[in-house]
Amino acid sequence: MPEEPSKYAENQFESATRGNFPLMGECLTYTKPRIAAAALIHPEFVPWNNLLISLTAAWSGGETVLANDEANQIGATFAFEDKLASLTRKPDADTSSPLEIWDNIIRSQVAYNGPTYLTLLPRGRETLTDGSYEARLDAIRDFAVRLSQQSAKPELIALGLTVTTFHTAASGLRDTQNARKAAVETARVNLEGVRLLAAAALYGMVGCAMGVWGGTPLMVDSIWSVGLLRRPAQVVPGAPLDTTWAPTIRTLSTTALPEGATRLEAWREGPGGMPELLAVGEPGELSVQIPATITFDPGDMYQLWLQARNSKGSSGPGPKQSWEAE
Repeated sequence: MPEEPSKYAENQFESATRGNFPLMGECLTYTKPRIAAAALIHPEFVPWNNLLISLTAAWSGGETVLANDEANQIGATFAFEDKLASLTRKPDADTSSPLEIWDNIIRSQVAYNGPTYLTLLPRGRETLTDGSYEARLDAIRDFAVRLSQQSAKPELIALGLTVTTFHTAASGLRDTQNARKAAVETARVNLEGVRLLAAAALYGMVGCAMGVWGGTPLMVDSIWSVGLLRRPAQVVPGAPLDTTWAPTIRTLSTTALPEGATRLEAWREGPGGMPELLAVGEPGELSVQIPATITFDPGDMYQLWLQARNSKGSSGPGPKQSWEAE
């Protein structure tokens, strides 16, 4: 029988945080000040402290990039899907949708279900609404081409230009959506690389701590939280119940952390923009300081809010504060 590996044969920091970026963020945030304190007393921890400072900075930057790329992808997806949906959406009860208008123009020029009509819309309006997103884009493009071939019908030629304009706009939004998706995937790959480095570093610190505190092994647990790695039942916290924005000190705050939350995130959305993660607060703090490197354009109206987080993820937005930058 093969011998069972010891508990030290597995890097629990790697296995517990696999597929769980928020948990790694919590582990780094919890461990960093404790390693810094230990390094002041035991020089063996100094190189680990320096490494953890570097990894924590890389993690924070990568986490922010991922959060903002995900927000941009959500916005790009909505814009594209809304554009396709607008094809069949009535502005009001007395106004036809663009697809109905296109169909009516064709019917005014050729016999309904006649040879030319069926050439243009072989399955009626469903020609442009069935299938995957790519299939629908292709169908709209090809419909425009068929309209452009109706040289004896100026109205259909003009409609072809309208359809081409719609297709160009929809295709551009699809390209943007795909680019945002690729950015998210890249950000995830980059953050995964940092996660593996961080897990290896945290595991190495265990060995260092065991060497330093061999005579008092309970001290080993003082530099990280075993509970973080053993908290599978934790759930994503609810959103903060109130938000206060103090522009003179660039601080977003709330009166209480939601149940289960460990930290707060500060977010904003500018005119015509997407939600943007600005900063992450310290554990247990009720406010988040906005870095001086983040600027606000004078005269623009911003929405600012807080979200709560723990090792399972981030809540939805709390109450939003409107603020016109000065």
